[in-house]
Amino acid sequence: MSKKVNITIIGAGSWGTTLSVILAEKGYMINLWTRSKDTYEEIKRSRKNKKYTGDLHIPENITPFIKPEDGFGNPEIIIFSVPSHALRAIINKFNEIIRKNIEHIKCVLNVAKGLEIGTNLRLSQVMEQCLPGKSISKICVLSGPNIASEVAQGLPSVSVAASRNRETLKYIQPLLSTDKFRVYTNKDITGVEIGGAIKNIIAIAVGISDGMGYKANTKASLITRGLHELSRLGTRLGADSLTFSGVAGMGDLIATCISENSRNRYVGEKIAGGESIEDILENMYMVAEGVNTTRAVYDISRELDIEVPITECVYEIIYKDLSPVESVNKLMKRKFKSEV
Repeated sequence: MSKKVNITIIGAGSWGTTLSVILAEKGYMINLWTRSKDTYEEIKRSRKNKKYTGDLHIPENITPFIKPEDGFGNPEIIIFSVPSHALRAIINKFNEIIRKNIEHIKCVLNVAKGLEIGTNLRLSQVMEQCLPGKSISKICVLSGPNIASEVAQGLPSVSVAASRNRETLKYIQPLLSTDKFRVYTNKDITGVEIGGAIKNIIAIAVGISDGMGYKANTKASLITRGLHELSRLGTRLGADSLTFSGVAGMGDLIATCISENSRNRYVGEKIAGGESIEDILENMYMVAEGVNTTRAVYDISRELDIEVPITECVYEIIYKDLSPVESVNKLMKRKFKSEV
């Protein structure tokens, strides 16, 4: 593939910055949007984004920008790497300039994981509502066991790109892949997004378990039953059940539940330590998507009358003051049933 690919990445958090670096190392020209003037100036001055990616060097072929009209460029690929609650507003912010460049754009990729607050929509559905019509067929999402700090260190990892458009997948797969970051493809965009969203809820539950001092048996139980839970809900929403045994299902779930760098597992640990969710979130500068996703998935499960016992407990702990100890009793004393 030509090294003269131009990419605009919108969002300079940990994942957006990490992706910009691994793609820049392939020789691509990267425009990296940040809303923060401090981040913009730091990248220009020291080629670092200390807050999000520590000492990771940001190559010279990454150009930061703040105003859309000043640095958007003429990209073949647009990558949105912003929190789920901000996606709609930020797409709208860039909508006009995307429209002007639409003929040149080959893929619009979202790499965030979650559901939109209020609408409970998957993020590709938000994109479909907001993007110019000609770009809708080019929508793609990226998900998998991708702890940003590990990818930044060059540790081997896999991911999955999902789109309904086979040509978009054929185009984006080799472009994103490196010797240490292998990308698979999947046409089940619903399953990939649901897996990426719900695993954060299960990770909060695992964090609570860790914070209570429980060990491997409990963690394995939560991960296994959590996989069953997200598969049950996902297939009801139209996903392929096989997706959940893959990279965006089991793979992402395991990584998020066991990593010491998992924001959502961290939230669970702090909850188990007695901290309020308000204090926990106020002291985090990165977003733990699972907190909002818990409310969305709880609402969806009620609407569809689907049992999601782990999600229900996490919801009641966060929003209804259920104690972690009471949640354990609630889960363990449920009605006896067959495993599958």
